[in-house]
Amino acid sequence: MLVIGGGPIGLETALYARYLGYQVQICEAGDVGAHVEQWKHVRMFSPFSMNHSSLGKAAIESHHPDHPWPTGDRYLTGQQWLDLYLLPLSQTDLLQPHIQTHCRVTNVSRTWTLKTDLVGSKRSDDPFRIKVEQDGTQRILTADVVVDTSGVLAHPNPIGAGGVAAIGETASADHIQHTIPTAEQADQLAGQNVAVIGAGHSAACAIVTLVNTGVNVTWIVRGNPFNALQLIDDDPLVERSRILQELNELVNQSKISLLAHAAIDTVQSPGTPERPTIQLGIYHSSEQNSELDSNEESGNELEAVELSWHSFDHVFGLTGYRPDQSVCRELQVHQCYASEGPMKLAASLLGQDSQNCLDISSESRDLLITAEPNYYQLGMKSYGRQPGFLFKTGLQQIVQLFQILGDRESLDVYQTFAG
Repeated sequence: MLVIGGGPIGLETALYARYLGYQVQICEAGDVGAHVEQWKHVRMFSPFSMNHSSLGKAAIESHHPDHPWPTGDRYLTGQQWLDLYLLPLSQTDLLQPHIQTHCRVTNVSRTWTLKTDLVGSKRSDDPFRIKVEQDGTQRILTADVVVDTSGVLAHPNPIGAGGVAAIGETASADHIQHTIPTAEQADQLAGQNVAVIGAGHSAACAIVTLVNTGVNVTWIVRGNPFNALQLIDDDPLVERSRILQELNELVNQSKISLLAHAAIDTVQSPGTPERPTIQLGIYHSSEQNSELDSNEESGNELEAVELSWHSFDHVFGLTGYRPDQSVCRELQVHQCYASEGPMKLAASLLGQDSQNCLDISSESRDLLITAEPNYYQLGMKSYGRQPGFLFKTGLQQIVQLFQILGDRESLDVYQTFAG
């Protein structure tokens, strides 16, 4: 088995496989937990009880019986999660010898079977051929099973209208930040004019952090931001509730300039290297004209809206992420037309249509099966462009994966160590 990605779900997948006796290799493009490192300063929305497995805890305790465990109700930062769980897990005997870091998987294919060869051509008898790049050289690995847990955080969505890079956005990419600011960075931006683009929880975290340190924030969204950021009654994820409540208070107190129903057309960065001012050319539609309308007369309303220019000292583009599916281009993977995730799971997620990630379920293990035998996507990548993935959902996927591989519906290693 080859696991792509040494993040949380990649580690847990490999650990589960090793416990069951599978031969496993993890290929990680950077360092272990590199994506978590991007948001290490951010406090997680879910408590520690939802962010570890019983098997992982047992593996760490076998090395360090006195390991300092956080309480189950504690909300860790990304750095604390790395230090207290993910990195110690990666250093256990079950995993450490099987992790190759700075080893990027560039392609997964079959050796003798092409993408165009039909399913009936016994594709499963042909081993996977995995091309990797490491230390400036390319080489080939083979595997009977490939599990892609590489996530999506390396591929942020552009900020331009329609999900396409705005005019000049690519050239100005170094001036657009796609991660939540640290407290230190927010302090450095105090008194400056900053744009936060996006209507998800990452944008909410960024806004609260910036405003609380005296930054002048303009919040730019393409619709009504509170459609996506609705407060949930008696929300069990108290950290999520806290952030949204703070955001609502800041909006109600007019401490944020809200630019809703906006589409970014152009990005320019004509400032000096010392103060690289960024200008955004924005179309702004009124709320009543923002909804899709089948009326032919309203089809070109946006074109009639005049482009306005807004100048900022810094821009945070927190518009979500998308999967890089190029690695499996030569495999027969049916992808969703909307989310670009594996079709069966994507159809289930889109059909549930819930704003609360805790309400989303993937009870059927068949949702993980793709048209390509023994190729699976788990973790955030399995959700494609869909938000709302939870670590505990990934653990459920792992159980389901090995039930499929072992053809044992009752197999659940986590239950063995629960207690």
